[in-house]
Amino acid sequence: MLHDWAAHVERVEGTATMGLWVGSEVFNGWRVVAVVGELDFDTVPMLATRLEEDVTGGWAVLDLGGVTFMTSAGLALLLEWHRRLAEKGGALRIAAPQAQVLRLFALADVVHVLDVRGTTQEACG
Repeated sequence: MLHDWAAHVERVEGTATMGLWVGSEVFNGWRVVAVVGELDFDTVPMLATRLEEDVTGGWAVLDLGGVTFMTSAGLALLLEWHRRLAEKGGALRIAAPQAQVLRLFALADVVHVLDVRGTTQEACG
């Protein structure tokens, strides 16, 4: 079972009113990046930097279980990484998104584009 992300996340400074926390580890050969907080225009560049640093192979899971809000900027980042890893012969899987994030996926009609899994363990299987 994956570590308790709440105990193993690193704080990435956000704006004065909100923050973004990111944790990362390898599990079953997949780079798992867990995100806690809000993904919006202000915080997406910070996550993008972390993905550049941590996702060096072709297989990644983005655990969105702790994401409470996401804008189109966050969605654009997910789609970019989906494309980048697919071009390398790898894959990006999205794990445990909350209802509001799933609603954004549905509104943007990308539910069938992104590989969405219920849990991180399932995504790494």
